[in-house]
Amino acid sequence: GARAAPASNAAEFTCAICCSLVDAPLLTRCQHIFCLACLQDWLATKPSCPTCSLELDPRHGAGELRLASPLAWRVLGRLRVKCPLQGCTWHGEYTGLSDHMTSSKTHQAGASGSATEDGGASPRQQSAARLQQAEQLKAAGNSKFEQRIYRDAFALYSKAINLAPEVPTYRLNRAATSFMTADYDSCIDDCADALRLDPALVKAHKRLAKALIERGELEKAAAALDAGVAACGGEVLAEEVRTATQLCEWQREGELALEQGNATLARTFFASALQKTSAARCRLSLVRAELALGLCDRALRTTREVIKQDANASEAYVLRAIALFYSADLDQAHKHLKAALRLDPDDAEAGRTMKKVRKLERHVDAAKQAAFSRNFEDAAREYTQALETASAPQHAPLSASLYADRAATWLRLKDFDATLKDCAVAIYAQDDCTRAFVTRASALHHLGRHNEALQMIEGLMQTFGQDTQVSAAYKRAQFEVRKERRPDYYALLAVPSVASTLEIKAGYKQRALECHPDKNCETEEARAAAEAQFKLLGEALEVLSDDVKRKLYNEGYDKAAIEERVQAANRAASNHDKDGCCRGGGCS
Repeated sequence: GARAAPASNAAEFTCAICCSLVDAPLLTRCQHIFCLACLQDWLATKPSCPTCSLELDPRHGAGELRLASPLAWRVLGRLRVKCPLQGCTWHGEYTGLSDHMTSSKTHQAGASGSATEDGGASPRQQSAARLQQAEQLKAAGNSKFEQRIYRDAFALYSKAINLAPEVPTYRLNRAATSFMTADYDSCIDDCADALRLDPALVKAHKRLAKALIERGELEKAAAALDAGVAACGGEVLAEEVRTATQLCEWQREGELALEQGNATLARTFFASALQKTSAARCRLSLVRAELALGLCDRALRTTREVIKQDANASEAYVLRAIALFYSADLDQAHKHLKAALRLDPDDAEAGRTMKKVRKLERHVDAAKQAAFSRNFEDAAREYTQALETASAPQHAPLSASLYADRAATWLRLKDFDATLKDCAVAIYAQDDCTRAFVTRASALHHLGRHNEALQMIEGLMQTFGQDTQVSAAYKRAQFEVRKERRPDYYALLAVPSVASTLEIKAGYKQRALECHPDKNCETEEARAAAEAQFKLLGEALEVLSDDVKRKLYNEGYDKAAIEERVQAANRAASNHDKDGCCRGGGCS
């Protein structure tokens, strides 16, 4: 690390773990300062402060010094330090040290073509001086690499390469920094250069294969390892060869399974491959398998991450568009397909998907317009064509949405069997498709299967009780069940539903004489049955002889619900009178 100038007091900015001036400083909540990498490694094994042993959360126990304490950051920035490389006379403020170390104009004394090249020294002396300087830069780069400051490490290794281009280790170390920053192209180039200098450099063969694997070039990685085995022997690369061979096999078998329509098996192969690599090729292959199964959520997350890493990954845009399409988000699918075609105008898959999206939009719009015009036969026909156009996997949200929409049109056409069938398909596709549940409940009510509808909606209420449609369906199901269970007062009194009050009273007298308990006392059971029947006759007379109660009964309410509504109306009227606006003369 950097050395503080003698006159400076740097004790409070010295990392207690590595005992050097802090690099990429973090400030803990107990106000102690450590290097970023030092503290991360420490917390990985012991979640407490190295200085005071206070327990620290590995995720939130410390923050960047620059943000956590701007004053301390400014004090550190003004701390006078010296360059850690031997022979360098630079000294200045801490904030300038990184620029000094990584500048291409510093630490290049003796470099070929340098303005500071010592013309009086022999070529061997100049070479030795360059190599010594390069070794110091390598050591400084290693320190930055350990601190995970890869940008500075890359610059320091580059300066070492400039001084001693014939040393393959420097290129190999720079390849390591490129690998850690996911710059696999640079990593591959540096490994190839290192192998040209030393074909038997085992680490270069390993790193080259890893970079090719992360690029998704699995076959090239296997070929590169074959070349490494020829140059170095099989034992030192045996593990890498096994890994590359296995990845190639998994990828090949997964693609074959997907081509044969076995998406579940393909998903297993690709998931196995992703346990050994995070290559975009393998990740997008897994996305294809999941889309074939209609699993859109993870596909959307993965494609977003791939696009974030590589904004020019046209395949990721296409697959994300398909995931959005299967999620019934046609507008976003359209936008992502446009982006994919901008990146690759000749992408056949993007072109085909774009046509499918546009055709589906036309059918859905036509179906909605037909339903709005109450032409439900045409709406059902358009939804059928939309389903054929989409060809979405069974479990895709788009399938559930289209089947639920078509079920609603069948309901309007009173084709209840077709309604129940489409609702079942929609619910199987997405078990949270509330529209399908509500439509199914309506169809069951039309078929008189009220108890079945209530049981279904009761289960739905446990999860979607806050949904207004579900809540309304639940209330209706309760109402229909209570309506079905209530006694038929008109049948009890043997009068028609349009009978006048006089006819109702006459019917009551006639039925009361027939059902009076005193006339049915042959056995206790007969008397009890007569008493129950006589009581129901009284309820029927009470309800049907009152205009308000009769109106509520005709609307479907049972006696308990009628009493609740009448009492509520009486309370409202009483409160209205207490407000004082009527004064006994009515409101004006």
